[in-house]
Amino acid sequence: MKILLAVTGSIASYKSYDVARLLVKNGHEVIVILTSGALEFIKPETFRYLGVQETYLPTDDFVPTHLKENATVLHIQLAKWADKLVVAPMSANTLSRLALGLNNDLLGSVYLAFGKKDILLFPAMNTQMWQQARVQEHTQLLQTQSHISLVNPVSGLLACGDVGQGKFPDVSAVVDLIETLGSDKHQSKKVTITAGATASAIDPVRYLTNPSSGKMGIAVAKAFLRNGYEVTVLAGHQCSTQIDNLLGHPKFKLLKTPTTTKMKEAALAVFPSSDLYISTGAIADIEFEAASSKLKKETMGNSLPFHQAPDILKEILAIKKPHQKIVSFAAETETSKDVFMEKMGRKPVDLMVGNKVSNGLLNQETIQGFMQDDGEYYFIQGTQVDGPNDLKKNDIGTKLVGWFEGLKTW
Repeated sequence: MKILLAVTGSIASYKSYDVARLLVKNGHEVIVILTSGALEFIKPETFRYLGVQETYLPTDDFVPTHLKENATVLHIQLAKWADKLVVAPMSANTLSRLALGLNNDLLGSVYLAFGKKDILLFPAMNTQMWQQARVQEHTQLLQTQSHISLVNPVSGLLACGDVGQGKFPDVSAVVDLIETLGSDKHQSKKVTITAGATASAIDPVRYLTNPSSGKMGIAVAKAFLRNGYEVTVLAGHQCSTQIDNLLGHPKFKLLKTPTTTKMKEAALAVFPSSDLYISTGAIADIEFEAASSKLKKETMGNSLPFHQAPDILKEILAIKKPHQKIVSFAAETETSKDVFMEKMGRKPVDLMVGNKVSNGLLNQETIQGFMQDDGEYYFIQGTQVDGPNDLKKNDIGTKLVGWFEGLKTW
């Protein structure tokens, strides 16, 4: 993606270094535009060391040497080049200037020339400034435009020492939102995803779970958000806090479901209005008859009473309508066709994704599948098994989007 990153005179502007660095690391082409306010806090030269293509100053519209061949106006050249314009952080001054259409520097001119392409705004300022009536009026003006996504600042300790709303979000959250916000495709399509491990309580202190971190569910959620789908994630007890990065996305909803029973209740409530259900979650198969107080080892004995946990996928399949699709994930230590066919026979989903896993605790085995960014995957439809394929979890998300849209992507 080609991204114009505009940095303004917010004290949080130093965080734009990390935003630019991470965007470049993720493979995006980045050009930086600085306002005069930003120059009070940061140095333009630093961005070049972080891998951005160019860094432009507020008055560079009037420097002919910055123009590419056959170009005549810099702000038009930049507006045509970029896929997204991102203002991060955005000061109160720049927020009001853009809302009123004032183009007294390069950023203002690029903003006016950007047409209906995606614009992402990340305000950051003191709480009193953010809550000021005129700033809120200008915020609402910007939010009425369908191609503009304005992400509200978060609450926390501000640079001035105050505590309140106005803080620039975590850099990783900003980058996740830059990569997923903006698409207006598939506005009416809804996807439900389970992510991470559920836990089964033994007593108020102990519980049984597995090492699933929810990375797969997060990767799949990002892929569908990038393509304009509404996404609801049912996050298990062990789901990575990286899922919180997406909370600023208007098409994203997060439900915390730490146990299998709670996840089942949420899944049955959400699935009827969904077009696609993707079960990436590592759901606990058993539930204990949990004690109300901590069990003492002197009285624990050699066994603990338990029962089989609800089979969420089985219950989802039982209420599936013809227009709905279901994808399951099969984490197995043995990845033979017989294993996948037996599972498909019991729970015939539209697509099964199999992968080999190991928690790394037995026989000095290495960790596989769990907490990793890549792995060995199989795609199963009907009696057809494709694999193994060495893929990153981000690749799986992209392939599932393509599959749901009618393409075979493996």
